[in-house]
Amino acid sequence: MKSKKKFAMMMMDAQYDTKRDYAVFETEEVETHMITVNSPEQAVQMAKELAEQGFGAIEVCGAFGEELARKMYEATGNKVSVGYIVCPPDQKELSDRFWQA
Repeated sequence: MKSKKKFAMMMMDAQYDTKRDYAVFETEEVETHMITVNSPEQAVQMAKELAEQGFGAIEVCGAFGEELARKMYEATGNKVSVGYIVCPPDQKELSDRFWQA
């Protein structure tokens, strides 16, 4: 039997309860895990753990930035793609205003 692909979407905020603020959505072919972390260091450690658990891709929110996404990728032994989500340049001011309020 073919195993399911495992994908994680990670969000970071110091106020998350990482044990409680977690969700899993499953289809016949994919497990999607919504994961929260409290710090960049925890994100890097979590990326390593996800690689060990057989995850194939991680997406992170734009607050992580390219440098942290790269550190996470390296923590997986360069075996799990780590993408980060950003808004289009013409929406940056609007996004910044929302997140700074």
